[in-house]
Amino acid sequence: MGYAIPSAERTVIRCLVCGSSEVRTDEVIDRGLVLLSECPRCDHRWTARVPLPVPAVVRPAPRSVREVSRAA
Repeated sequence: MGYAIPSAERTVIRCLVCGSSEVRTDEVIDRGLVLLSECPRCDHRWTARVPLPVPAVVRPAPRSVREVSRAA
């Protein structure tokens, strides 16, 4: 099952150490979405966790009871 990050969360990421905007990212699903980021300029690496949305619970409808009338 795939999960796409909403476009509002896909922004330009800059390295917090050197300020480079050439940050490489990867996504891993492990009890949520883990974003792995790496700066190729200064080799700084970091992670961020994004919780996955809770799936909707689908409950089966109650069984309908058919009444059968006996022929006279």
